[in-house]
Amino acid sequence: MKKAEKAPRKRSVLKGTKAATVLEMIFSLMSIPLALEYITREYKGATNILEQRVVIMMTFFVMALARLFRSRRMRLTGKPKAKYIMQLVYAGVFLVCSVLPAFLSYVKGPGLMMRFTGDVSEIATDYIGDVRQAVGILFWGILIVGRIVSTVRDHRLRRVFVNVALIICMAVWCLTAFAICDLSGTMIVAVAMTIAGIMAVVFGRMHLDALAKIVRKTYALEIILGLLLLIVAFSYVLEACEDSIPTFEDGLWYCFAIVTTIGFGDFTATSLLGRILSVILGVYGIIVVALITSVIVNFYGEVRREPDDGPKDETEGNGTEVSGATEKGV
Repeated sequence: MKKAEKAPRKRSVLKGTKAATVLEMIFSLMSIPLALEYITREYKGATNILEQRVVIMMTFFVMALARLFRSRRMRLTGKPKAKYIMQLVYAGVFLVCSVLPAFLSYVKGPGLMMRFTGDVSEIATDYIGDVRQAVGILFWGILIVGRIVSTVRDHRLRRVFVNVALIICMAVWCLTAFAICDLSGTMIVAVAMTIAGIMAVVFGRMHLDALAKIVRKTYALEIILGLLLLIVAFSYVLEACEDSIPTFEDGLWYCFAIVTTIGFGDFTATSLLGRILSVILGVYGIIVVALITSVIVNFYGEVRREPDDGPKDETEGNGTEVSGATEKGV
């Protein structure tokens, strides 16, 4: 009876976890273009204040929903209580941030890069009471609280050092953002955190230790490093011999486009040496990508089975020896 009761409960938990994960991914993906839209408008110098306030409200509202479903997923998967409660706190703070633009003002000002060149003291007096200051303080404040909670839960010296360094950086940036009334940095961090959360869910079921074993057992790392060194070397050569590639950064961008076979077309090699290098890099890049892919696919399943197969093989070997000895004895 107990097993029969546990099976439906396990299935319901699994369904709830999948639903929470899907909803978290949907709202996380929605928050990224909204945050980037705000950054773009702020950089160009927003002219429509109402639209900026609406973008802030929508961005933090969607972020709050994503954190809410993340908390639900963590609870269903049996994570420590402090973790999913902290996600609920994040959701509550982001929800408050989404409501603030309806009550606080948004002062129209110059673009972000122009504001950095001005006098901070004069700018601070112009923007006091702006919604961007309140939202920034709440956002960075909750991140600082999260780092403090992490420090209290984990007393390892390395973690404590990292958390203290992050708390100091966040506090300094919070004060700077308040002085210049900047919310773009907050949105950039929000996008980075969202992408990190998505990657954690996407690669959460992958055994990273298996990938580490693959790197150790094969020449994957050496092959990738060789490709990177070749890209850097070719970038320097292309910068020197190609008029259409004026800088080293442009050379890196051109080599990246060749290796990935994307071919943006914004830079082209016109000299004989540049074309020869492009052909070599293109062929080498295709070979490396195909080789690395085959290595990972072939070794991934094998490496994952190793911990389970070890004891089993040993048992089978012992069984064979015992049976052989029995036969001899008979």
